[in-house]
Amino acid sequence: MKSDEDKAISKGDAPKATADAAQASNTATTQPTPLQVVADMLTAISKNEKLDTSVKKDLENIIKFAREVEGTENLKGKGAKENDNVSAIHQAILADLANMYVAITNQINAVQLGCNSIQENTTKVLKEVKEAKSIAKDTVDKVDKVTNTTAKFASEANSYRDAVLSKPSQTNKSKADPRVLSDMECRAKQILIDIYDNEADSILNKSLTSIVEKANEAIEAIEGADKLKDIKVLAALKAQKHAILLTLNSKEVVSWLRYVTNKMAFTEKFLAESHIRERLHSLIVPRVPIIFKPDNDKHLRELEEMNGLHKGTVRKAKWIKPLGRRRPDQTHAYAIISLTSMDFANIIIRDGLFICRTKVRPKKQKHEPIQCMKCRRWGHFALECPLETDVCGSCRDAHRTSHCQNKGKMHCIACRDDTHTSWNRNCPEFIRRCQTLDERNLENAMPYFPTEHDWSLTVRPDRIPLEDKFLTRYAVNAIPPAGGRQPGPGAGQWHRGKKRNTGGKGVPENPNHISINRVREEGKLLDKDEYWHTDRLGQEAKLDYTNWNTPRDTPGWQ
Repeated sequence: MKSDEDKAISKGDAPKATADAAQASNTATTQPTPLQVVADMLTAISKNEKLDTSVKKDLENIIKFAREVEGTENLKGKGAKENDNVSAIHQAILADLANMYVAITNQINAVQLGCNSIQENTTKVLKEVKEAKSIAKDTVDKVDKVTNTTAKFASEANSYRDAVLSKPSQTNKSKADPRVLSDMECRAKQILIDIYDNEADSILNKSLTSIVEKANEAIEAIEGADKLKDIKVLAALKAQKHAILLTLNSKEVVSWLRYVTNKMAFTEKFLAESHIRERLHSLIVPRVPIIFKPDNDKHLRELEEMNGLHKGTVRKAKWIKPLGRRRPDQTHAYAIISLTSMDFANIIIRDGLFICRTKVRPKKQKHEPIQCMKCRRWGHFALECPLETDVCGSCRDAHRTSHCQNKGKMHCIACRDDTHTSWNRNCPEFIRRCQTLDERNLENAMPYFPTEHDWSLTVRPDRIPLEDKFLTRYAVNAIPPAGGRQPGPGAGQWHRGKKRNTGGKGVPENPNHISINRVREEGKLLDKDEYWHTDRLGQEAKLDYTNWNTPRDTPGWQ
């Protein structure tokens, strides 16, 4: 609690209190002091009494001394009182300053609290504005999508007649096997890294955990504005031939990592002597003209251009049969073509392939049962075979199949049958094992590579309409002359009752054109008396095509 004097001082009454104190001190000084009384009495004695001159002079000296002492005492008293007054004023000023400091401090604290509140409110407002901008942007994008969809729907809307006549779309994805969909999802998240011989041991000797950690560090070191978030390598697997299979957390990450710049940055950080291999899809192409050169890059690029494929889609090609085993007069052979795009591979399987001006129907290369080339039994390779000597796949004697001299002898080791060889693809045991393999691996039984399209996820595709399967332009009567030229005499075409000009040897010039109703093995030549057919047969010969497959020597042939 403050006293009344302190309250008066705090209210600004300090000068008034100081004046009252000075007036009281002046009143106190009007009272006579003892020296003044003595000096007054001595003065009266000196005036009233008749004293000697010497005594009177001494009295005057005493009075003078008393007056001087009195003045000195008065000055000391006044100085002490003035000091007290100054001290009182000083204390009042200190109290005022303390009160002012407290008041200013309170005001500053209030201002600071107000600034903090304003700053918090400003931060909230900025955050809400940012969220509002994001919401507005999303709203604009959605409105644009709705507008585009509406415009597209309005432009592509079919009439009731078109809807009735249109073919129903396939919905096979809902009926697809879950194992196939799971394998698709797993493959889409994987990348295969090839490691060169110089650096193979440095990474392959490490544990899988160390490989995963190193791959994650290499991905984190990649910088770029398009870098995705939450990129992580989940697992690693050491593959054969110095390769590592990495499994990532999403398909988008794999697509981002396959960009050229990202691929180079990752391989440089992960391992300098490494390369991300692309997944290839192999097709078996029948009856390819041998003028095609698989090792010639120009032929591969021409193949892409003729079939509307993107550049670089055909990665490599090779012949199935070695060149040294060809016949001297062989003109066609089977080949394997590997493509980088699964969609283009399915389109080629569905629509066919033009190669060297020849339309062929490739098929997907399937996994087949493993057969030992040493003992000709199933389930293991020649390196794992327990037998010490080779067994012939044709006659079962103790020699290699390539050295077999028993041309007329046949024996199948798996079936123990003498009607076919061990390498015959019509062997019942081979067919049974292929069926078992297809049942275990449904993807192997599918004619197409499984993709996001519904029609590629079924083992037995829907029946193809006749107008799509047998096109009108492939009918015999509709085949135009080659190059738009009319065949003339000596062109080698068939005439009624005449054989094609063969240079006097009696052998057809092109033995690859065979009759449709005749079944022969691949690579077997036609007999001399067999009928052959060319595309130039059409309009000039004007034959009766009802019996066009009948041999020429048959009675009634026209």
